Amino acid sequence: MALHMKVTPAAPEDRAMVLAAEVLQAGGVIVYPTETLYGLGANAWNPVAIRKVHDLKRRPDNKPILVIVASDEAVRGLAVEISTAARALMKAFWPGPLTLVFAAAPGVSDGLTQGTGTIGIRIPSSPLCRALATLCGYPVTSTSANVSGGPAPQSVREVETALGSGVDLYLDAGALPPSLPSTIVDVSEERPRLIRAGAVPTDRIKTIIPELLL
Repeated sequence: MALHMKVTPAAPEDRAMVLAAEVLQAGGVIVYPTETLYGLGANAWNPVAIRKVHDLKRRPDNKPILVIVASDEAVRGLAVEISTAARALMKAFWPGPLTLVFAAAPGVSDGLTQGTGTIGIRIPSSPLCRALATLCGYPVTSTSANVSGGPAPQSVREVETALGSGVDLYLDAGALPPSLPSTIVDVSEERPRLIRAGAVPTDRIKTIIPELLL
């Protein structure tokens, strides 16, 4: 039976964060609130844990999974290169709901890249998410906690109804307010390209990198 713990995203409780980190270190899967919706978290260096996330979501194997990290330094272990454009976007919008897609470094799990050769990364604005990644000391998966193609969950009750008993720990912050998903920009090529419009408006991104491809 899954564990449940109440959390405050803006000021996460130490006990809940330590327990979540322990579950992830043991190869488990958690549900946790991000700044946009509830996400499924697993150790992004653990292929078995990543497989659990795919199975829970009933996700097609050709769809990659993005990760959250706590610092710019952590990106260097995941990406082949951080371009000038990527650095500008990181400085302008991180922490925040902007996911950047980099060429994946050797050693990044195929369960994350799914043959694309790229990895989506962001530093979230949520103090809870950053605390989680800091305590773990490794990237944490951050895919929406729903069955693939289903509605984005705004409460733990919705997640439980959709995913069943395969989750080890729920961090419950109550009902999250409706929100756009993170904006996604591919910075793996010479010219950055918008993959998905979202919480960071496209016109704000274009003020930083006017060469953005839409």
